[in-house]
Amino acid sequence: MNIAIVLNLDSNGLGVMRSLGRLGIEVHGIDYKKNAVGLSSKYCKKKYIFSSPILKRKECLTELIELGKSFNLKPVLIPSADYYVTLISEYQKELSKYYLFNIPEPEVLASIVDKRKQYKCAEELRILTAKTFYPKSFDEIRNSDFKFPVFIKGVSGYKWASVFNNKGFVTNNQDELEKYYMSADNENVETIIQEIITGPNKNHFKVCAYYNKKRELLAIFSTQKTRQFPVDFGVGSYMISGHYPELIKEARNFFEGIKYTGIGSIEFKKDDMDGKYKLIELNPRLWQQNIQATYAGINFAYINYLDCIGEDVKPILDFKDDIRWLDAIQDFQSFLGNNKKGDVKFYEWIKSVFKTDCCAYFALDDVKPGLENSHYFTKYLKLPLKILR
Repeated sequence: MNIAIVLNLDSNGLGVMRSLGRLGIEVHGIDYKKNAVGLSSKYCKKKYIFSSPILKRKECLTELIELGKSFNLKPVLIPSADYYVTLISEYQKELSKYYLFNIPEPEVLASIVDKRKQYKCAEELRILTAKTFYPKSFDEIRNSDFKFPVFIKGVSGYKWASVFNNKGFVTNNQDELEKYYMSADNENVETIIQEIITGPNKNHFKVCAYYNKKRELLAIFSTQKTRQFPVDFGVGSYMISGHYPELIKEARNFFEGIKYTGIGSIEFKKDDMDGKYKLIELNPRLWQQNIQATYAGINFAYINYLDCIGEDVKPILDFKDDIRWLDAIQDFQSFLGNNKKGDVKFYEWIKSVFKTDCCAYFALDDVKPGLENSHYFTKYLKLPLKILR
């Protein structure tokens, strides 16, 4: 049996390992971070700490090739971070000698990773996006007439995150915008500036899909953010699955319009100003909450695995509604922020937590990752008591 190798062992990769390991597939894990939480999972049968795919790409490639030579059957590579997807794409010819994988074609991936190209593709397919500005110099920032607040983020999401460890910054005035632009420019991180799509956390939706190499749709899933952290511009911390036909249709239009292959997820947000759904971004990989789809009846990791080893996979285009996913630490911080604004009361939050079906880290059959992550919780343990006083 072919083993599966998961690249990136944060909560994204942990979900993949559990989705595959529970089915009896042998899973190995690779990361460049020695403290990656997935390293402690019982489903990670072998662990490898390789060079950084961001800073030492050639070294990481060499390590992957040497590892690949040690297997009799080609393992299935499943990347769960953008920088591993781009590494595989860049060295597709070399890696395909030793591994099986399904990622977007290089030209397609290039049009996704660069947000400027991604939004241009969306525009050509008549998919709405937020109004976006692409500055080329500080003078363009200084002389432009923005309607604040605006959001500044990276042309490349993972390059931005590697420097600032967030999705971007809300800027409320010209001085703030110039400061963040210069900070990014000093790190050689290209930026884009977008108008802010108005609306609460629950206006965010995600549509995820898997296309085989023939560009046939084998799986599709949609989910809604109830809460996120950071509160207004962050990653989903509490997600609820649901069917959203209008968004699924729009997502398929985008995926199929750019001739997408592999796993991808598209985030939309409903704009309260005009009631229309607008594209936030397409990510060419498994998303953080992928285990939620498994609980809802669509195991994306397994579909990817079967497709790569040449098994006949029947499309799964339906799933369970109201499957709830929780990142406990992030969601507690989200609650604190929303509670401060008066949007969520304590009893409402705790009631929703007890309805959770699956978690980012905690699982009864795989407790170590939850324990590894739990040390973050200790500093917040006393906060609920303060809120209730």
